[in-house]
Amino acid sequence: MSAAVHILHLEDDPADARLIHEQLKRSVLDVAVTLTGTPEAFEAALAQGNIDLVLSDYHMPRFNGLEALEMVRSRAPRIPFILVTGALGDERAVEVLRSGATDFVLKDRLARLVPAIQRALSDRAVQRRHEEAQAQLAAAQQLSKLAAAAGRMGTWQLDVDSGALECSEEFLTLIGLQRAEWAGTASAFEAMVHPEDVERCRTMYADAIPQGFVELEFRIRKPDGEVRWMHSRGDCWHRQDGAKTAFLGVMMDITARKQMEEAVRDASRRKDQFLAMLAHELRNPLAPIYHGLYLLRRSSAPTPDAERIHSMLDRQMKHIIRLVDDLLDASRITLGKIELKRAPVELATVVESAVEMSRPLIEGARHRLEVSLPPESLVVDADAVRLTQALSNLLNNAAKYTEEGGQIWVAAQARGGQVEITVRDTGTGIPKEMLDRVFDLFIQVQDESGHTRPGPGLGIGLTMVRLLVNMHGGQVEARSEGAGKGSEFVVRLPLAKVQYVTHSTTATQSSGMDSLGYRILVVDDNRDSADSLAMLLRTSGAVAHTAYDGASALEAISYQRPDVVVLDLGMPGMDGYSVAEQIRRRPDNERVTLIALSGWGQEQDRLRSLAAGFDHHLTKPVDLNALQGLFSSLSRNEHRRRVV
Repeated sequence: MSAAVHILHLEDDPADARLIHEQLKRSVLDVAVTLTGTPEAFEAALAQGNIDLVLSDYHMPRFNGLEALEMVRSRAPRIPFILVTGALGDERAVEVLRSGATDFVLKDRLARLVPAIQRALSDRAVQRRHEEAQAQLAAAQQLSKLAAAAGRMGTWQLDVDSGALECSEEFLTLIGLQRAEWAGTASAFEAMVHPEDVERCRTMYADAIPQGFVELEFRIRKPDGEVRWMHSRGDCWHRQDGAKTAFLGVMMDITARKQMEEAVRDASRRKDQFLAMLAHELRNPLAPIYHGLYLLRRSSAPTPDAERIHSMLDRQMKHIIRLVDDLLDASRITLGKIELKRAPVELATVVESAVEMSRPLIEGARHRLEVSLPPESLVVDADAVRLTQALSNLLNNAAKYTEEGGQIWVAAQARGGQVEITVRDTGTGIPKEMLDRVFDLFIQVQDESGHTRPGPGLGIGLTMVRLLVNMHGGQVEARSEGAGKGSEFVVRLPLAKVQYVTHSTTATQSSGMDSLGYRILVVDDNRDSADSLAMLLRTSGAVAHTAYDGASALEAISYQRPDVVVLDLGMPGMDGYSVAEQIRRRPDNERVTLIALSGWGQEQDRLRSLAAGFDHHLTKPVDLNALQGLFSSLSRNEHRRRVV
């Protein structure tokens, strides 16, 4: 035993007491014995409350063993009581046991004493555990009842063979019935299930019988017509022969949760619609501005001041375009609408591309940039475009939040199967309480006074970094010693199992629009966008015409015979999809290349344009190098008719 057993021994014969105590010492019991011989001392020792077992002689001068037993049972009824006596007849033995004694041992058979004590203590321990279990069960039942009421939950039991359905009062409350109104069958409950959910529930229940487990969500229609959502779950109860007899389970009202889920989905849908509409509305005016800037750059005298102004406008235009793209990307990645196009890629190539993307912002603030890469090649399995975007966002963040003329470091090194990329700056730093929040959407760092620190952007860039890095199986961490002490961002990515990259030779795209010789029809209800793009195409050698609605476009195609139609999608009346479908219905237009040019740039928009017959989908304002690349890729034999 782990603790000493405290035994209270009532005995007035010192010799007998000594024999009993020696018997206890020779046993495996760890005992502490309190010996007493008077009723007063016995009662005082009993009152202390730390007694595990009582040993008592039967014959004593002032009171006998039965009186001692009565005293014990009145004060501590659960303490084991063993009589130790010299002689005890059968009738007296029966009387003692009926009075509540645990056992009796004759003094000439003291070898039985220790086993009797062990049995008594073991029985008491079992009794204690039983009492504790009963108390815990009662408490659990009370808590279960309270939880069922608070959680709108009821219990049920379904007999598999008969279809009898027993249920708790809470269950009836959930379905809006009184006990007297309850038929007590599965078919009666099924009649309350929403008609649209009945067949699904039947199928799921049939599948659950062999599995021995059922869980489903469904709607019920209460007697007053109210529709509520329920979640029911049950386990099968088996007979000893293994046959299934019943399902025991609980049912919970989850209407509030379902309403909240629908509200979240609705908010998400409205957010996506808003972002897409925002991108479209922003991109439409950006297109003619972008085209106009390019035309002005080509037509103006190449003076240093003009070149500086054009470079500045070009940087700012690209920054606005990037903000629009980030808005859409954050939404698409969060909803899982972007799939990575992964392939082995050298980290140095990604870092170089990211630096080039961020160089205008870095150089514009006259920062010093130091890039430190290991001499060995580090290959990661990544989407090069998306990983470049993530690193560029970190560089942009460093450039924006570092005072002019600051220092930015980029470094990478391999660490135990991973590559660790750090972007560090001497900028404004991040308060420690903000380190875990800087990656949250629309969060921008605040200064010590609680004001958001000035800087371009919407608080999306770092969110994009975390989402993209996580999609690559990596992690990103922000570090800073506090305000004014600079920041460090650490990206960890798994190295590719195969550390080599197969390089393909590709033609380098030219910068700008050069030597086009196509007949091109530009169709857009935004006249500025259509006219400016047509002007740009004409300066590059194309014969470009414009149309401002779908009907005019179909009419122009019939007599202009264009090689390429650049077609806006979001036109009123006949939209670009309808125009494309009608163009493709005419056999003489099968060799016309259709390019969708739109402010709508999500994946579903691209898939829909391809289904409508478009060959390519570009987003406003179109990247001029991308457009040049498209024209360069057109086959001379199938798509190109030179202007004579």
